[in-house]
Amino acid sequence: MPEPAAPLVSVVVSARGNTQNVRNLLDALAQQTLPAAQLEAVVVDNDPPGPIRLIAEAVRDGDWPFAVRVLYEPTPGLSAGRNRGICAARGRYVAITDPDITPEPAWLQTLLDAIKKENVFAVGGRTTVEYPGGQVVALTKALRECHGAVDWPGGREVAVWPYWVTGCNLLFHRQTALDIGLFRTDLGRRGRWMGDCEDLEFIDRARQAGHQTLIEPAAVASHPVYRPETTLRYFLRQGAGHGVCVARMHLSVIVEPAAIQAGREAVHAAVINLAAGWTFLDRSRAVEGARDLARIGAYHLERGRLRLLGRRSIGLAQHSPTKESPAWT
Repeated sequence: MPEPAAPLVSVVVSARGNTQNVRNLLDALAQQTLPAAQLEAVVVDNDPPGPIRLIAEAVRDGDWPFAVRVLYEPTPGLSAGRNRGICAARGRYVAITDPDITPEPAWLQTLLDAIKKENVFAVGGRTTVEYPGGQVVALTKALRECHGAVDWPGGREVAVWPYWVTGCNLLFHRQTALDIGLFRTDLGRRGRWMGDCEDLEFIDRARQAGHQTLIEPAAVASHPVYRPETTLRYFLRQGAGHGVCVARMHLSVIVEPAAIQAGREAVHAAVINLAAGWTFLDRSRAVEGARDLARIGAYHLERGRLRLLGRRSIGLAQHSPTKESPAWT
């Protein structure tokens, strides 16, 4: 029999231990205004090795109007799972998202319209964060930004500071991504380690190679954040993971100063927040200060470790790179 026609868009999702969320995401994709014939879903099972593959079983029982493929990636980590799916995707464009994301019906079509009209490498949509169980700590803006971008433009804008894309709501040209290198596997969430920045580094590396990314705020998807992710313990772990990942970004991209914020002024501000928060019983401010100190400390420790290993950064944002960024696959 002849091979089926390649889809226009491959939606790649890496899942680990969230079987029901995968089904919910596929149900939401079935409601997209983009014709089902132009779409495929590539679900990457990133669960630990074992005789029972729950994700594959859950998907096998579904009946969706588009092709669904399930792959297995034994290497733990969000980036490893996504890379496996991108390499196997058949679409000209790849949209990456997460199992617990709920996209609006026009999500994919809106991203496609933008990337075609503007002729850019990638387009990121607007991700709205919801707190269905409430918050343990009343979140400041800085703490809410730990769960995703807070500021969004009113219309299409270039994805540069103060705006940034989120990895659960991003569409890009597959072949260009393969050419510049996919997500770094030493960045991003991996098991219980709360890494991140894999999407930020990917887009920064593409931009520094001459490929532009836009934000299209009309492409909306929602992301739930639950109470355990609003505790002091969570923010300390998140801050430490973020600091490590920003330090590692120096190996492949020119990091914007706004993404670092680890100098003396930042330390002073964090200490003031922590002290003022405890003194005036402002728990939110104290948590923000503690999280910043964890982030800054982890950043400098990781930079020191990398220097001891002979891993050299490629420069700071005020300078031009002196060599090509390596491809990370």
